[in-house]
Amino acid sequence: MAMSKYDLTPRIAPNLDRHLVFPLLEFTQERQLYLIDQILKAKIELLNNTNMVDYAMDIHKSLYHTEDVPQGSQSFYLC
Repeated sequence: MAMSKYDLTPRIAPNLDRHLVFPLLEFTQERQLYLIDQILKAKIELLNNTNMVDYAMDIHKSLYHTEDVPQGSQSFYLC
């Protein structure tokens, strides 16, 4: 976690297209720069207002360690 203070992802991500941020989040997840829960929540937030509903539900399942996705979450991910 000490390397996260040198990570520029939070500073440059707001200026990038969301599709360019996903590889950065994957990289930070692989390097364990942040807590996994923080990265997964950032991915879900990034998926808001996209058509990537299945991917968002998969991330939700892995974040909350469940196979069920709340009914409200499904509509939340839909545009």
